[in-house]
Amino acid sequence: MIQSFYTGNTGLGANREWLSVISDNIANVNTTGYKQERANFNDLVASSLTTYSSAGAPKNMEIGGGTYVGSTTKDFSQGSFKNTNEPLSMALDGEGFFMVRSPSVKDLIYYTRDGNFRLDANGDIINQSGYKLQGWALDEKGNMAGALANVNIPSSMEPHMTSKVKFEEPTNLDSNTPIISATFDKNDSSTYNYVNTMPVYDSLGNSHVLSFYFVHTNQSTTSNEWKVYTLLDGDQQQENTLTFDENGVLTSGQNQTATFNLTNGASNLTIAIDYSNIKEVASDFIFYSQQDGYGKGDLMNISVSEDGIVKGSYTNGQVKDIARLAVATFKDKEILIRKGDNMYLPNQKTFTPIIVPGGVISKIRSGMLEMSNVDISKEFINLITAQRAYQANAKTITTSDQILQTTMDIKR
Repeated sequence: MIQSFYTGNTGLGANREWLSVISDNIANVNTTGYKQERANFNDLVASSLTTYSSAGAPKNMEIGGGTYVGSTTKDFSQGSFKNTNEPLSMALDGEGFFMVRSPSVKDLIYYTRDGNFRLDANGDIINQSGYKLQGWALDEKGNMAGALANVNIPSSMEPHMTSKVKFEEPTNLDSNTPIISATFDKNDSSTYNYVNTMPVYDSLGNSHVLSFYFVHTNQSTTSNEWKVYTLLDGDQQQENTLTFDENGVLTSGQNQTATFNLTNGASNLTIAIDYSNIKEVASDFIFYSQQDGYGKGDLMNISVSEDGIVKGSYTNGQVKDIARLAVATFKDKEILIRKGDNMYLPNQKTFTPIIVPGGVISKIRSGMLEMSNVDISKEFINLITAQRAYQANAKTITTSDQILQTTMDIKR
């Protein structure tokens, strides 16, 4: 009879622990990236005896010893998204975790679904506890370079000297323009057919004006010839000849190397000019070209694409792909244990996660945060169930006490 006291007490303890799990879930209903826990109940056996009848049939005599909470299970289902309009607020749409490095313990990586990040004074992307977001730096071609490291956003961009100028389609020289035989003079518009300008940059980031003067010099049934005079800041004239066939296709003069001497302390400006995409047909003059130089720029804003590419926009008009975020996942997520501040660690130090770039197993949603996946209505139902179960187990104890008291009264 006394066993029933202990059995009822295990029910009290188990449901008390379940209440703790429920209250923790409810308390974290507004915690970013929180994953609700579920209590798993296991039974206890007080005694178990198996005998056999004369016919050989087994007869079991089992008396349970109650219950206990053997473990808890995390629910890693997707939470809903909350719009923040902050580019460094990020949510994972799918599998995986952000990786953040401890600021105090070298090489210690934590895992989190909380994408509430910001930029610190050093340009590192950190979470609200100062842990640094991990990813790969990108080279000039946008390829991942080097090992996994802190994602750092440069606050400024160094100037880049112009080395290439390329004419792009639909650049066109009108074949119907008149032939000019006069000697070229930049100050006399009757000595050229067209002029257009574009900015270029020296090694110090200073902007210069590169001018192209086009002169139609010869026309026949088989070819047309144009002279191109290239001037830097209206000076240092250089010349190139373009020849087109009867179909308006450029046949010679596709490339020119123009070198300009500078007196402002910057390196001499040597520019490879590519004319190969210019056409010459009976249509309006169109000038379209690109150059690869730019001046110094300061960071204006940051954006993050769905595939985890972090881009910086600078005051010089350049948009640079800086890094690509890393996303980690585990074959068995139950090895993860909570460490507070919305972060997890594997319970085995030697366990290796699967690490992939953003966009492979999940999309990065910039400007959003993943909300807690706690269903508060279900938790209220669990709360009522746990309360009633606790009361019922308490009732078994009081009932056992009454029966024991009745038994003792028999002696009287």
